[in-house]
Amino acid sequence: MDEKDDAIIRVLERRSKISSRSLSKIVGLPISTVHRRVQRLKREGVIIGYKALINYEKTNKPISALLLINLAEVIPGRGHIPRKDVLRSLKKFEEIEEVIEVQASNFDLVIKARLRSLRRLSAIIEELRSIEGIEEISSAIVTEEIVLPPPASFKKTTR
Repeated sequence: MDEKDDAIIRVLERRSKISSRSLSKIVGLPISTVHRRVQRLKREGVIIGYKALINYEKTNKPISALLLINLAEVIPGRGHIPRKDVLRSLKKFEEIEEVIEVQASNFDLVIKARLRSLRRLSAIIEELRSIEGIEEISSAIVTEEIVLPPPASFKKTTR
């Protein structure tokens, strides 16, 4: 993967429905080259899908929250609960959109959730607290999400 592939990926992650023609103009490559590179990136598993950008304020899940989860090292009487078991439990929540494993001093997982109401957020936090292996949960309500457009031109960085 080179700088040109990286430029293609950076544009696609912010504008997945862009035409090959527009993409070729932005990254400064011929349309046929862009098409071949995108197909190769798909075959290699670099591009695994495309995602629509949603204005959630206009949906039935207008609230977004980040949940910071600290996993227990050892549970008395049970021992260590494997992370994969906790992750399996998290998959049962339809509101959970993303789980990110991190190396931080106070938490191990960041969960992004989409919810109908603050009442549902409280209920989910209580349900998560009952999962064996979760020691502590902190939450943050997202007040605004901004998706940045790709830079106007990658031509200077891809040559």
